[in-house]
Amino acid sequence: FHSRSKAFACLLTMCAGFSDAYTFIERGGTLAAGQTGNVVFLSVGLIGHEIADVEVKLATMLAFMIGIFLMTVFQRFFSHSVWRLSTLVPLVLTTLVAGSLPKEVPNVLIVPFFGLSLGIVAISFGEVDYNHSFMTGNLKKTMVAYGNFVRERKMEFFWESLFMTSLIGSFVGGAILSTFLIQYYGLRTIWFVSLVLTIFLAYRAIQY
Repeated sequence: FHSRSKAFACLLTMCAGFSDAYTFIERGGTLAAGQTGNVVFLSVGLIGHEIADVEVKLATMLAFMIGIFLMTVFQRFFSHSVWRLSTLVPLVLTTLVAGSLPKEVPNVLIVPFFGLSLGIVAISFGEVDYNHSFMTGNLKKTMVAYGNFVRERKMEFFWESLFMTSLIGSFVGGAILSTFLIQYYGLRTIWFVSLVLTIFLAYRAIQY
Protein backbone atom coordinates (compact mmCIF):
# COMPACT_ATOMS: atom_id res chain seq x y z
CA PHE A 1 0.00 0.00 0.00
CA HIS A 2 2.05 2.92 -1.34
CA SER A 3 1.57 6.08 -3.42
CA ARG A 4 1.75 4.21 -6.75
CA SER A 5 -0.44 1.29 -5.72
CA LYS A 6 -3.93 0.63 -7.05
CA ALA A 7 -5.26 0.67 -3.49
CA PHE A 8 -3.99 4.22 -3.00
CA ALA A 9 -5.48 5.22 -6.36
CA CYS A 10 -8.87 4.06 -5.07
CA LEU A 11 -8.30 5.96 -1.83
CA LEU A 12 -7.56 9.20 -3.68
CA THR A 13 -10.55 8.66 -5.95
CA MET A 14 -12.79 8.21 -2.91
CA CYS A 15 -11.45 11.48 -1.47
CA ALA A 16 -12.20 13.26 -4.76
CA GLY A 17 -15.79 12.00 -4.77
CA PHE A 18 -16.13 12.87 -1.10
CA SER A 19 -14.85 16.42 -1.71
CA ASP A 20 -17.09 16.93 -4.75
CA ALA A 21 -20.22 16.00 -2.81
CA TYR A 22 -19.14 18.16 0.15
CA THR A 23 -18.47 21.34 -1.81
CA PHE A 24 -21.60 20.83 -3.92
CA ILE A 25 -23.88 20.46 -0.90
CA GLU A 26 -22.22 22.74 1.64
CA ARG A 27 -20.32 25.27 -0.48
CA GLY A 28 -22.62 26.70 -3.11
CA GLY A 29 -23.13 23.93 -5.65
CA THR A 30 -19.55 23.94 -6.94
CA LEU A 31 -17.62 20.73 -7.61
CA ALA A 32 -14.13 20.59 -6.14
CA ALA A 33 -12.71 18.06 -8.63
CA GLY A 34 -15.26 17.67 -11.42
CA GLN A 35 -14.51 20.72 -13.54
CA THR A 36 -16.65 19.40 -16.41
CA GLY A 37 -19.66 19.67 -14.11
CA ASN A 38 -18.69 23.22 -13.16
CA VAL A 39 -18.59 24.23 -16.83
CA VAL A 40 -22.08 22.79 -17.37
CA PHE A 41 -23.52 24.41 -14.23
CA LEU A 42 -21.89 27.71 -15.15
CA SER A 43 -23.22 27.64 -18.72
CA VAL A 44 -26.75 26.74 -17.65
CA GLY A 45 -26.69 29.39 -14.94
CA LEU A 46 -25.54 32.14 -17.30
CA ILE A 47 -28.20 31.31 -19.89
CA GLY A 48 -30.83 31.23 -17.16
CA HIS A 49 -29.52 34.48 -15.66
CA GLU A 50 -28.75 32.67 -12.42
CA ILE A 51 -25.36 34.17 -11.68
CA ALA A 52 -25.12 33.28 -7.99
CA ASP A 53 -21.73 31.77 -7.14
CA VAL A 54 -20.47 32.26 -10.71
CA GLU A 55 -17.24 33.67 -9.29
CA VAL A 56 -16.81 30.55 -7.13
CA LYS A 57 -17.04 28.21 -10.10
CA LEU A 58 -14.73 30.35 -12.23
CA ALA A 59 -12.18 30.71 -9.43
CA THR A 60 -12.28 26.96 -8.70
CA MET A 61 -11.73 26.07 -12.36
CA LEU A 62 -8.86 28.56 -12.60
CA ALA A 63 -7.29 27.27 -9.37
CA PHE A 64 -7.54 23.68 -10.64
CA MET A 65 -5.78 24.70 -13.84
CA ILE A 66 -3.08 26.53 -11.91
CA GLY A 67 -2.49 23.46 -9.73
CA ILE A 68 -2.02 21.30 -12.82
CA PHE A 69 0.24 23.89 -14.45
CA LEU A 70 2.48 24.29 -11.40
CA MET A 71 2.88 20.55 -10.89
CA THR A 72 3.63 20.05 -14.57
CA VAL A 73 6.40 22.67 -14.40
CA PHE A 74 7.92 21.45 -11.14
CA GLN A 75 7.10 17.75 -11.36
CA ARG A 76 10.76 16.73 -11.60
CA PHE A 77 11.32 18.04 -8.08
CA PHE A 78 8.65 15.65 -6.77
CA SER A 79 9.78 12.48 -8.53
CA HIS A 80 11.08 10.93 -5.29
CA SER A 81 8.39 9.20 -3.25
CA VAL A 82 8.90 11.35 -0.14
CA TRP A 83 8.52 14.64 -2.00
CA ARG A 84 5.69 13.20 -4.06
CA LEU A 85 3.77 12.47 -0.87
CA SER A 86 4.29 16.08 0.26
CA THR A 87 1.92 17.19 -2.51
CA LEU A 88 -0.91 15.76 -0.40
CA VAL A 89 -0.25 18.35 2.31
CA PRO A 90 -2.15 21.21 0.58
CA LEU A 91 -5.27 19.04 0.36
CA VAL A 92 -4.94 18.00 4.01
CA LEU A 93 -4.59 21.64 5.11
CA THR A 94 -7.44 22.78 2.86
CA THR A 95 -9.85 20.21 4.27
CA LEU A 96 -8.79 20.96 7.84
CA VAL A 97 -9.34 24.69 7.44
CA ALA A 98 -12.56 24.32 5.42
CA GLY A 99 -14.12 22.20 8.15
CA SER A 100 -13.20 24.79 10.77
CA LEU A 101 -14.69 27.83 9.04
CA PRO A 102 -18.31 28.88 9.60
CA LYS A 103 -20.94 28.95 6.87
CA GLU A 104 -20.72 32.74 6.73
CA VAL A 105 -17.25 32.67 5.18
CA PRO A 106 -17.66 33.30 1.41
CA ASN A 107 -17.32 30.17 -0.68
CA VAL A 108 -14.99 31.95 -3.06
CA LEU A 109 -12.41 32.02 -0.27
CA ILE A 110 -12.66 28.26 0.32
CA VAL A 111 -13.63 26.16 -2.71
CA PRO A 112 -10.84 27.39 -5.05
CA PHE A 113 -8.28 25.98 -2.63
CA PHE A 114 -9.95 22.58 -3.11
CA GLY A 115 -9.53 23.01 -6.85
CA LEU A 116 -5.86 23.99 -6.48
CA SER A 117 -5.09 21.08 -4.16
CA LEU A 118 -6.90 18.51 -6.29
CA GLY A 119 -5.21 19.85 -9.42
CA ILE A 120 -1.84 19.26 -7.78
CA VAL A 121 -2.88 15.75 -6.74
CA ALA A 122 -4.20 14.97 -10.22
CA ILE A 123 -0.74 15.46 -11.72
CA SER A 124 1.30 14.11 -8.80
CA PHE A 125 -0.53 10.79 -8.62
CA GLY A 126 -2.48 10.63 -11.88
CA GLU A 127 -1.15 7.77 -13.97
CA VAL A 128 -1.60 7.49 -17.72
CA ASP A 129 -4.37 4.88 -17.63
CA TYR A 130 -6.74 6.43 -15.10
CA ASN A 131 -7.74 9.63 -13.38
CA HIS A 132 -8.84 10.20 -9.82
CA SER A 133 -11.74 12.53 -10.57
CA PHE A 134 -12.77 12.39 -14.23
CA MET A 135 -15.37 9.64 -14.32
CA THR A 136 -16.18 9.89 -18.04
CA GLY A 137 -12.68 8.79 -19.00
CA ASN A 138 -12.69 6.07 -16.36
CA LEU A 139 -16.05 4.75 -17.55
CA LYS A 140 -14.73 4.61 -21.09
CA LYS A 141 -11.56 2.76 -20.05
CA THR A 142 -13.61 0.34 -17.94
CA MET A 143 -15.84 -0.71 -20.80
CA VAL A 144 -12.91 -0.86 -23.23
CA ALA A 145 -11.12 -3.21 -20.81
CA TYR A 146 -14.21 -5.43 -20.46
CA GLY A 147 -14.62 -5.44 -24.24
CA ASN A 148 -10.97 -6.37 -24.76
CA PHE A 149 -11.31 -9.20 -22.25
CA VAL A 150 -14.38 -10.61 -24.01
CA ARG A 151 -12.63 -10.39 -27.38
CA GLU A 152 -9.11 -11.51 -26.43
CA ARG A 153 -9.77 -13.66 -23.34
CA LYS A 154 -6.61 -12.29 -21.75
CA MET A 155 -6.52 -11.96 -17.95
CA GLU A 156 -4.60 -8.67 -18.11
CA PHE A 157 -7.72 -7.03 -19.51
CA PHE A 158 -9.86 -8.68 -16.84
CA TRP A 159 -7.72 -7.32 -14.00
CA GLU A 160 -7.63 -3.90 -15.65
CA SER A 161 -11.42 -3.86 -15.90
CA LEU A 162 -11.73 -4.82 -12.22
CA PHE A 163 -9.36 -2.03 -11.22
CA MET A 164 -11.25 0.56 -13.27
CA THR A 165 -14.53 -0.67 -11.79
CA SER A 166 -13.00 -0.24 -8.32
CA LEU A 167 -12.05 3.35 -9.18
CA ILE A 168 -15.58 4.17 -10.24
CA GLY A 169 -16.98 2.49 -7.13
CA SER A 170 -14.55 4.42 -4.94
CA PHE A 171 -15.65 7.76 -6.38
CA VAL A 172 -19.35 6.94 -6.04
CA GLY A 173 -18.80 5.51 -2.56
CA GLY A 174 -16.96 8.64 -1.45
CA ALA A 175 -19.76 10.88 -2.72
CA ILE A 176 -22.43 8.75 -1.00
CA LEU A 177 -20.50 8.63 2.28
CA SER A 178 -20.00 12.40 2.21
CA THR A 179 -23.69 13.03 1.57
CA PHE A 180 -24.63 10.72 4.44
CA LEU A 181 -22.18 12.19 6.97
CA ILE A 182 -23.14 15.77 6.14
CA GLN A 183 -26.53 15.09 7.72
CA TYR A 184 -24.80 14.64 11.08
CA TYR A 185 -21.59 16.65 10.96
CA GLY A 186 -22.31 19.45 8.50
CA LEU A 187 -19.29 21.52 7.55
CA ARG A 188 -16.97 19.38 9.67
CA THR A 189 -17.65 16.35 7.46
CA ILE A 190 -14.67 17.22 5.26
CA TRP A 191 -12.34 16.40 8.16
CA PHE A 192 -12.84 12.79 7.09
CA VAL A 193 -10.56 13.45 4.11
CA SER A 194 -8.00 15.10 6.40
CA LEU A 195 -8.08 12.09 8.70
CA VAL A 196 -7.75 9.49 5.93
CA LEU A 197 -4.84 11.25 4.20
CA THR A 198 -3.06 12.01 7.48
CA ILE A 199 -3.25 8.35 8.47
CA PHE A 200 -1.82 7.36 5.11
CA LEU A 201 1.03 9.89 5.40
CA ALA A 202 1.81 8.70 8.92
CA TYR A 203 1.80 5.09 7.70
CA ARG A 204 4.26 5.93 4.94
CA ALA A 205 6.44 7.96 7.33
CA ILE A 206 6.71 4.94 9.62
CA GLN A 207 7.70 2.80 6.64
CA TYR A 208 10.40 5.27 5.63
